[in-house]
Amino acid sequence: MKIFIAGGSGFVGTNLSSFLLEKGHSIIAVGTSSAHKVIRHDNFHYISADTTIKGAWQDSLKDVDAVINLAGKNIFKRWSDNYKDQMYTSRILTTRNLVEAIPDNKEIILCSTSAAGYYGDRADEVLKEDVLPGHDFLAKVCMDWEKEAFRAE
Repeated sequence: MKIFIAGGSGFVGTNLSSFLLEKGHSIIAVGTSSAHKVIRHDNFHYISADTTIKGAWQDSLKDVDAVINLAGKNIFKRWSDNYKDQMYTSRILTTRNLVEAIPDNKEIILCSTSAAGYYGDRADEVLKEDVLPGHDFLAKVCMDWEKEAFRAE
């Protein structure tokens, strides 16, 4: 398969790319890191781009079989109002731009990440998947993130 990975220069993206390359797949990865930090492999192509902004990087989606969305600012930093905005837009706008770039006439698998933050801070409460979402910032991010991904259906 030819697989597009948004967030391909992050910790999960680089490890997933290496695994998929070992299995014989071709990878197109997009991320914000400079090209010198990425995987060197004949079946790996890296695009350095800001996926929150529409651009030439989206053209790569017309030739892939699957899209994996791992993009998003690291949540393990100080959450200033500015950084919270970056956390939100890095997920929502990237997902929106990915979905809009998927050709209408082609079946493409979309695997888009979300997070346990969907449930909010519930202390020691035991949660099941059918529990309603939380009401905090991360819950809103997750709900809006999933809403953008579901537009691909």
